[in-house]
Amino acid sequence: MCCLRCLFLASCDDSSDEGGTVTTPKIIQSEEILDNPITLAFSWEAVENAVEYTYQLEAVKEPENEVIVTGKTKSLNVEIASTKEAELFYSSEYLFTLKAVSSDASVVSEPAEARVTTSSGPIALSIENLTYRSALMKAVPEDKDMYYQLAQIPVETYTAYDSDMEFIEGYDFGYYKKLGSSMPWIPWYGFMQEGSDKGDTEYETRMLKPNQNYLMYAYGVEFDMQNDDDPVKIVIPMIKYFFTTPEWKATSNGTFTLSVENQELVEVAEGDSIVNIKLKVTPSNASERYYIAFVENSTLKDDYTMYDFAFDAIYSEEIYGGVEDWGTAEILSSGEKVLASMDYGWGIYPGTDYKILVFGVDSKGLVTTEIASIDCATIGDAATKNTVRTSAVKKNFKATKAPVSVIDRM
Repeated sequence: MCCLRCLFLASCDDSSDEGGTVTTPKIIQSEEILDNPITLAFSWEAVENAVEYTYQLEAVKEPENEVIVTGKTKSLNVEIASTKEAELFYSSEYLFTLKAVSSDASVVSEPAEARVTTSSGPIALSIENLTYRSALMKAVPEDKDMYYQLAQIPVETYTAYDSDMEFIEGYDFGYYKKLGSSMPWIPWYGFMQEGSDKGDTEYETRMLKPNQNYLMYAYGVEFDMQNDDDPVKIVIPMIKYFFTTPEWKATSNGTFTLSVENQELVEVAEGDSIVNIKLKVTPSNASERYYIAFVENSTLKDDYTMYDFAFDAIYSEEIYGGVEDWGTAEILSSGEKVLASMDYGWGIYPGTDYKILVFGVDSKGLVTTEIASIDCATIGDAATKNTVRTSAVKKNFKATKAPVSVIDRM
């Protein structure tokens, strides 16, 4: 177990009245005594005239601490173990506060405090370089030869289950069963073994959403390929790392002036046509690299704004458009230009109301500016929309939710 960092703080003030004097307790033990489940132990010396002690455990957080447990006891020690209702986490700091209470409960001492930082556990999890859409996830197991599952999900996916094992057996096992449904000759636990990690792992997820709560988790596994009834054994219980993505904020004050210069119908197959829109973009900063997008007005809703579409568009360019380096990506433009929608892979339906979006994108694939938009009703017969083949160059970014790694289980 890692060394624990403990800090003791106690006031020297006493409290007294007719019920007697109770001094501030002296805490003599504050440590993690078990890492599965995480269990913290606290002990203190008896206080004269005290008949009970009240205590509180808080997780040290910014901007304010989170209360985990409160209680009272007549004994001189307490152990606090992680539970579903009061969960403790690895590599986390906790503040324990203790007060002595007099015989008639009329006098309460000044609080004594102790801080404990829990160990990293059998699999140390961490997050680096967190942005509104991406994070570098790291896992460092103590046993470099152990198989383990590593993934990230929205928190609500996890909280829908009553326990860690229900989640693993219901969600994770179900995930691999669904993944292997198209190849039934391979058992689902074969896919799970293939999707397991060994040794230190780093993975950059790029499909997060702004201001959302996520869970990164890991657990150790062993596989028995000869046992169809019980092929997967959990050897290290689920280790959890909760994190919240920041809100998106513009990092550039660049703006764009937009105007539709021309529209033309282009036949892509017999009887099938799309619209090619010529868009003039005038940026306030000639060096700002920007992206153009076209979204049907009917796609945008209160819970799916043009910013949601823009974030999805950038992710989709990475997954399906082949963009690996936004610093050199030809899909971005700069300076004043007249751009044709077809040149950028957009197949626009005739007779349809669109919103055209333009926004800055940096070398990391992050949206940098407020989105400039302009409404555009396309030429042609709206009925043609039903006959345009999916093979036409239409980008459907709202449908691009499928991850490219088993670590992203969205």
